[in-house]
Amino acid sequence: MKVVLTGANGGVGRIVQQLAPEFIHAELVAYSRQELDVLDQEALMECFLMQEPQYVINAAAFTNVDLAQSESQAAYRLNADCLEGMVRACDRTGAVLIHLSTDYVFDGTKRTPYTEDDVPAPINTYGSSKRAGEIKVLDYSRGVVVRTSWVYSRHSRNFLATVPALMHSQSGPLYVDTFQINSPTYGPDLVRALFSLIKGHVESGLFHYTNSGGGCTRYEFACKVREMILHKKPSAVLAPILPMGTKIQGGALRPAYTVMSPEKMGRFTGIAIPHWQAGIENII
Repeated sequence: MKVVLTGANGGVGRIVQQLAPEFIHAELVAYSRQELDVLDQEALMECFLMQEPQYVINAAAFTNVDLAQSESQAAYRLNADCLEGMVRACDRTGAVLIHLSTDYVFDGTKRTPYTEDDVPAPINTYGSSKRAGEIKVLDYSRGVVVRTSWVYSRHSRNFLATVPALMHSQSGPLYVDTFQINSPTYGPDLVRALFSLIKGHVESGLFHYTNSGGGCTRYEFACKVREMILHKKPSAVLAPILPMGTKIQGGALRPAYTVMSPEKMGRFTGIAIPHWQAGIENII
C-alpha cells in the first residue's frame, strides 16, 4: 500500500511522517508545498499517476484565521479550489482522499458537542473556505473529511504549545482568553486516528476527531498546564494565570463554542480517545 501526503512541512504533516512507520505497513511519500504545488492541477495529476497511491492525506491548508479575512482569495484557493484538482487526480487513480478540516465550519451557538449530523454555518472566511473544501471532498465517492480543532504538539508554534514557555519567561501575570470553548487535540493522537482510518480501510465519510473531555477555554488549558508543571516540579517559578476580562478586539470573528464529539471516529476505528489533559504531559 502507498500513501501520499501533501502539506508535509505543516504541523500535522510532520507528525504523519514521524509516526507512519509505527502504524501503517505502507510506503509514505511526503510532499511539501515546494515539492508539489497543490494549486497546480497538472502537477497533481502527474504526481498521482506516477505514485498510484491507495490513500492521499491532504494536510495542506491556509490556517491563519485572521489573515484569511483580508486575503480571502488566497484562503479559498488553498482550502477549497485546489481540491478540484486533487479529487480529479484521486478519481483517476482510485485513491481515497482523506482531507483535514476544522471546527470553525460551525457558528458556535450550540452548548452540546457538535456531531457529524449538525449543519455547518461558518462565521468567518477561514471557516467558509474550509466548508467549501469539505463539500468538494464529500461529493467524491472516495472522499473522507476529518474535522479537528486546536491541534498542538511539542513542536507547534501556537498558543497551546507555547504556554509552558510563556509561564517560565513572563515576569507578570499571563492573561488568557475565556471566550472560546473548544476541544484541544494533541497532534500525535489525531495522526493515530488518521492511520486507524486507513487500517480500517475507510472509503468515504465525515468524521470528527478531537481529544475527549468536553473541551475547555484557553484559560482552563493554561491553568491545567501550570498545575501539572507544579505537580512535577513544586519549586518551579511560574507566572500566574489570570482570565482575560474582555474579548480580543479586531481580527476574524470566532465561534464561542465548537466542542466536537469524536464518538463516531471511536466506533469506526475502535481506538480509545484520550482526554485532552493527557496530551499536556507531552509538552511540559
